[in-house]
Amino acid sequence: MNITAETHLDNRTMTTELSNTIGKFVPGKTVLLYGSSLVYYTSLVIIKEILCRLPIVAVVDGANRYDAYGLARLTGIDGMNPIDALNRVFVSRIFTAFQADGVIMRGVEPFLNESNARVLIVLGLLHTFYDDQISVREAERSLARISEKFDSFKKRGISILLASEDLTPSQKQRQDFPLRLKSMADDIYEVSSDSPPNIVWNKRMIPLLR
Repeated sequence: MNITAETHLDNRTMTTELSNTIGKFVPGKTVLLYGSSLVYYTSLVIIKEILCRLPIVAVVDGANRYDAYGLARLTGIDGMNPIDALNRVFVSRIFTAFQADGVIMRGVEPFLNESNARVLIVLGLLHTFYDDQISVREAERSLARISEKFDSFKKRGISILLASEDLTPSQKQRQDFPLRLKSMADDIYEVSSDSPPNIVWNKRMIPLLR
């Protein structure tokens, strides 16, 4: 899969632009937010936007960064019922690479089928794969399986948002994992903490969400 041009989002305008411009996933598309720790706040804004029009959002959290209180504040500001919004987000927290493999390969699909959820959010997928508890070879095989599973979801019209902070693994053998993650995405957006107050879309001028 070819990696598209990256898009840079700055922290001064991302909230306004995301709220006004996006909120509708293109069915069967994978989007990656990558870069600073602001990827997790950005994903929270996106979850809020999705909840404005879809009944359920599924979240797999591998970085322990899903912020229920933050989402309650965002939905309250928009005039939504925070309790209702929180009750429509279903979160699975993962703490090991083996849990990540199990949840994504076997646990998520039955829920998506039963609930008819059309959006899957995955936070910090690589975090657990940087842990020495899983060998490099096992991690590579697992990431390959997960990539194939994401492709199968997309074929069914399920959209996937990956949000991952840019971290440097301690082992050199794992330093290509970010490239593996990027290869899973149709569009990649680098979320930066730099100061220029503008957003540059990718070269095809396709916004993050429609």
